[in-house]
Amino acid sequence: MPARAARTSGPHHQQGAAALLLILTMIVILTVVLAPRLTLWQVHNAAAGRGYQTLLAAKAAILAHAANPGADANPPVPPRRLGQISLTPDLPVLAGSGYDGMSKPGCATRTWAPGQALIDPNTYATPLDVRCFGRFPWLSFGLAGPSTPDDQLGEVPWIFMSANLVVGSGCLANLNPLMLSSAYTGGCTTKVPFPWLRVVDARGNLLSSEVAIVLILPGPPVQNGQTRSAPIDHAPAAYLEGLTVAAGCPTPCIPGTYNNAAYTVASGLNWTFIDAPASTSLSPPPSYYATPFQFNDHLIYITASEYFEAMEQRARLAVLHTLIAFRAANGYLPYAGDYPSTPLSSSCALGLHPRLGLLPQDVSCGGTLNYDAWLTVTAAGWGNYFIYAVDPGCTKGSPPATRCLAPTLAVGAQRYNAVLFSPGRAIQSAPYASKGSPQAPLGSGLLNDFLDSASNLAGPPFDAAGTPLTANYDDRMYGIP
Repeated sequence: MPARAARTSGPHHQQGAAALLLILTMIVILTVVLAPRLTLWQVHNAAAGRGYQTLLAAKAAILAHAANPGADANPPVPPRRLGQISLTPDLPVLAGSGYDGMSKPGCATRTWAPGQALIDPNTYATPLDVRCFGRFPWLSFGLAGPSTPDDQLGEVPWIFMSANLVVGSGCLANLNPLMLSSAYTGGCTTKVPFPWLRVVDARGNLLSSEVAIVLILPGPPVQNGQTRSAPIDHAPAAYLEGLTVAAGCPTPCIPGTYNNAAYTVASGLNWTFIDAPASTSLSPPPSYYATPFQFNDHLIYITASEYFEAMEQRARLAVLHTLIAFRAANGYLPYAGDYPSTPLSSSCALGLHPRLGLLPQDVSCGGTLNYDAWLTVTAAGWGNYFIYAVDPGCTKGSPPATRCLAPTLAVGAQRYNAVLFSPGRAIQSAPYASKGSPQAPLGSGLLNDFLDSASNLAGPPFDAAGTPLTANYDDRMYGIP
């Protein structure tokens, strides 16, 4: 068989080989140039993801603590109330000490310095100077701690909270949504003893002026001055940053300097935090930021409304459990608290046996109600918040033979022997609720300061459970068999 002749390369094959070589060369070049940046981008986003999970874990832990005062391993004296936080932040409160992950009782002030003792906000004379902040007490909450003693990588969140969440009943009577109907006036025994916190967006625009808790994950150092070794690392500025929104920024914006580490803000000024994107070497900073722009704080926050909504869910479940247990023990449900009376009463001492009023608390309402200690009127004031309606046919005065057998309280199409109302936040701006003017539930003897619709005030039938919430309606109804 004749040998096959070898094929020589023509011009087209040479051009194809050259093109392939060029492509391979470009891939190698791009790999060498971009690989470090791609790696940094991937690491940054992976770290941001882990950081967000860390913040969420801290948020879940603080809410679980606030909502479960009965679960304290070492109950404080007096016992903690629903919504009250006793595991306050971690700060170096002794000379030469650092952060150890443990809660330190009390709060700092705007003049506090590392190594100084904390104050008791229940007795401190200048409420505007109180600053409840520090590293998240991860060890007290049983969460993961930093990988290095000085937290070089900024893995432990910092927490800032309004002192309203820390003080006891002697300072703040109603630690519940009722306090949201009042503005800050200042000082213990007032309706809002301490200011709420403020959070603004990346251009300084207000996100909320009624923030209960701010959590910030510092991340690695971004400034030469952020030396994270003792004693420099004792100050918040070693971990947290600020930025300046320059004049001439695109509207809407509010020019100014915002610093997450500045707990020393002057007395009477709002304690403000900024939620902004992190600086990066991969792109220039926004044109409306003053340079140098060095910032990598990751922030989440809980408004006072969100905080009390979480606490209300816990309180409501406990109330429903108590009422159902009362019926199981007695064969009927208690009367509602005295109405009319000013303020509304949780007692039934007037003997009127009303069908609609505050939660019953006294034995005069048909028997002993075994509420959890943290739920009573004298604890966090939840007995002053919920409204309770009961069918007369399921009370102590009804005939035993037919008692509770034919419920008449209609919530939409359903009928119940009792209904629990969560009145929500007071409606204080137009369009008003059925009252026609701002609601003021604290100390009121009027049900229209609590309930929003004419049907809920005059019912049954009451509004259906799940009725959409609007600007002038936030009642929620829960039926009790």
